Amino acid sequence: MDIGGREKKQYHIIDIVGKIDRLKDSIVLKSYINTLLEKNSYFIAMNLAQVTYLDSGALNVLIYCHNTLKKKGGNLVLIEPNEYVRDVLEVVGLNKLVKIFSTEEEFEHELQNA
Repeated sequence: MDIGGREKKQYHIIDIVGKIDRLKDSIVLKSYINTLLEKNSYFIAMNLAQVTYLDSGALNVLIYCHNTLKKKGGNLVLIEPNEYVRDVLEVVGLNKLVKIFSTEEEFEHELQNA
């Protein structure tokens, strides 16, 4: 897993590449999120376009991120998960908690109209 970040309006976009399938990956992702929280960055978008697989540890990090941001008045959104990742998110019900955008353009369009 590789991870990077960039800013888009009030959101910090986390670009994730590869599989999130090891404990180390989940720890790194959670640590990255905690660093953003320490900087009072409460609006996070995870770009999943390049994520090919995620395990239960990754799902736990997504739930942690959603719950923590919600408590602080923030928001988590997910961008462009592939069909497999989207299916996993739907099976565990994350699609009911977190807004999922099919494309980054769709996300940007909503930001412009907000």
